[in-house]
Amino acid sequence: MSKRFASFISYLFHPLLFATYGAAFIVAVNPHRFAEYHMRTRLLWIIITFIFTFICPVVWIFMMKKLELITDFKLTNPKERIIPYVAVATFYMWTYRLFRPTTEATGYTNQIISLMMLGAAIAIFVGFFINIFRKISLHAIGAGCMFGLVLVMMQLSDYDLKFVFVAVIVIGGLIGTSRLMLDAHKAGEIWAGYLVGFIGMFFSFTLIPMIFRS
Repeated sequence: MSKRFASFISYLFHPLLFATYGAAFIVAVNPHRFAEYHMRTRLLWIIITFIFTFICPVVWIFMMKKLELITDFKLTNPKERIIPYVAVATFYMWTYRLFRPTTEATGYTNQIISLMMLGAAIAIFVGFFINIFRKISLHAIGAGCMFGLVLVMMQLSDYDLKFVFVAVIVIGGLIGTSRLMLDAHKAGEIWAGYLVGFIGMFFSFTLIPMIFRS
């Protein structure tokens, strides 16, 4: 893998794009579940996710760079990742609360997207605490979250997602390899990211619903 292709993979599967990809995936593989919602509403879900989980964090990080709170946009210094971690997790929690079903019926609520956002927020918070002691790959956290989400959708969707399951494993491998090629992370930091992302989704879709039902 060339470094140019590795950079392309890193940008294409940027951690802040995970939630948007995830929301689009959820909408695409659950047409019958969301049949009562107009296509414009389903598209709005994806747009809202993109604004809150990509545009807002990018603006925040840009402001931090202008204020010289960080030295570069790639956040290569682990200590400079602390505030961005908290900011991104906060935006994710806002998105979770926006989509979380309530007693008031609105077109914005979507239980699956809300649980996805909660799982991603959990993964980011765990990554934040790990980052205090050692660097961890945000790209790998996103890949781990996507892997966990696909596993959940294989149980919920009417479609056969085996091909998607294989594809997300291959993409996860490409992401990890690209980060190694660019000398952005060590292998342990990438494997830790995969695990944290998967654990976030596992807690959100499996353990937390069980706790609240009990």
